[in-house]
Amino acid sequence: MAESHDIKQELMKPRRPWLAGLLSLVATGLGQVYNGQWKKGAGFFAAEVFVTTTMIRFWADFGSMLLCLAILFGYNLFVAGEAFASARKQGGYTLQPYNRWWVYGLCLLVSAFSGVVLEKVIEGHFYKAYKAPSGSMLPTILTGDRFMVEVLSDDDSVERGYIVIFSSPETDGKDFVKRIVGLPGETVEIRDKVVFINGQPLEEPYARHTKLDMFPMRDNFGPFILGADEYFVLGDNREDSYDSRWLGPVKRDRIMGRARYVYFPAEFGVDGWSERLGMEYE
Repeated sequence: MAESHDIKQELMKPRRPWLAGLLSLVATGLGQVYNGQWKKGAGFFAAEVFVTTTMIRFWADFGSMLLCLAILFGYNLFVAGEAFASARKQGGYTLQPYNRWWVYGLCLLVSAFSGVVLEKVIEGHFYKAYKAPSGSMLPTILTGDRFMVEVLSDDDSVERGYIVIFSSPETDGKDFVKRIVGLPGETVEIRDKVVFINGQPLEEPYARHTKLDMFPMRDNFGPFILGADEYFVLGDNREDSYDSRWLGPVKRDRIMGRARYVYFPAEFGVDGWSERLGMEYE
């Protein structure tokens, strides 16, 4: 009888509330598994995946992105709080077959793997974060700006004025950030730094010019007729941009996404930083 009592005592281990809460913060639902509530933990985890994939569709503006992140953060706190409260209420607890360190480790691996897969799905179909590598889009995008890009499908339209991300076969697939200036079928010409579309000057309040006249090809180009699936792109910083004047037109299947807003401007702490936070691209 004494031996049976000792075995029972070994199987009785109260749950630690702080550990249950911490585990669910690290991996959603893991604290519930630790508490012996694996079904509840699996449900919380599945709900988080569903909520994330649903809300990511609404990241088109900075405010919506912040709201979605706040909801996810609040949800994680709720799950952790539930695990903490449940552990406090349990008192004595009989260990279950899945209360093993390797089971917890497996749950962590599943959570991490799911996070990687979810990130790939989001970046491939919804939104992707970028960092501006150069000043070719000054003054609109500063070097080092971190901005959100909406992934475009083959059926999505591409309009004049869009700031887009595209790859070029001329540079081994390197990604570029430029603005759409010319659309399929249009005639593009540059005369003394002024862009003409089908013979009419294009209003470009975003364009930046200097007085340097070192590269005639940069300031005068065309006329050039775009094909049925071709777009003419230029950097806003016209004197420091490697764009369609050198790369040629961009095919539609090379355009991957549209820049939407700055989520973390460059030069943190300098004057004007807060004004640019969340700035949307027209």
